[in-house]
Amino acid sequence: MVELNWDHTMVNITDLNAAVKVLKEKGIIFKPGGEHKRWGTGNALGYFGLNYIELITVSNEKSARKVKRTDGSAVYDAIQDYFSGVQRLNTIAIRSDNIEETHQRLKEENVLVGDIEEGQRLDPRGKLISWKIFFVNDYLAPGLPYPFFIQWAGNDESRFTKLTKQGLIVEHQAGALKVVTANFEVAEPQNVAAKWSKLLQQPIKTTKNGTLVIELNGRQLKFTQGSQNHLVSLDFTGANETLQNQVVKIDKVLFNF
Repeated sequence: MVELNWDHTMVNITDLNAAVKVLKEKGIIFKPGGEHKRWGTGNALGYFGLNYIELITVSNEKSARKVKRTDGSAVYDAIQDYFSGVQRLNTIAIRSDNIEETHQRLKEENVLVGDIEEGQRLDPRGKLISWKIFFVNDYLAPGLPYPFFIQWAGNDESRFTKLTKQGLIVEHQAGALKVVTANFEVAEPQNVAAKWSKLLQQPIKTTKNGTLVIELNGRQLKFTQGSQNHLVSLDFTGANETLQNQVVKIDKVLFNF
């Protein structure tokens, strides 16, 4: 059976340097990731083990304005937020160890998947980073984007070693941080959770207070009733006393420690 993991979370940012500075002041390290030339976007990455957060922004407005949603739904959404002056959580990427099989399964389930593509960007040292990726050209609910799916070269163990040697997986001053929960506020929690359950092939659980939860290898997606129809916050564990029980806020971006 194909193994799926929560790979990373995309966060739409209008001022990358300012966001990185806010997080650094809290003891959370983000480093320049590089540029996606075809989309006119750039990013900064913060690693918490293999799971990471991608702060994405527009680096070339001329190129970015040419991007259509069918070119990469999550990237298109990030670009639209940039030009609208909105900073918020975007969606999560799901890592598959067999992206072709995952793509075929979703296609057979009538999910509007795009083609599998070879993604790439240049890191700050000019090194080419590549991966396989596909997006979904649809919404889970009005305004609520699908996740996208990715597969990296090599297994998780080799990637962890490589990223550590590259200085990307580091010890944060704020503690041994781990992203453990993605909190979704949606108009129809049962309907949205059911779609996620089918995508991830994982059951839905219900907490004592009625929150719907899907577990994925030690992490959780939580669905509560509300009007935003979006991913609204991330929960972390491992924060030390300087950050514990705090909320770091960058406009609509909420990180709960």
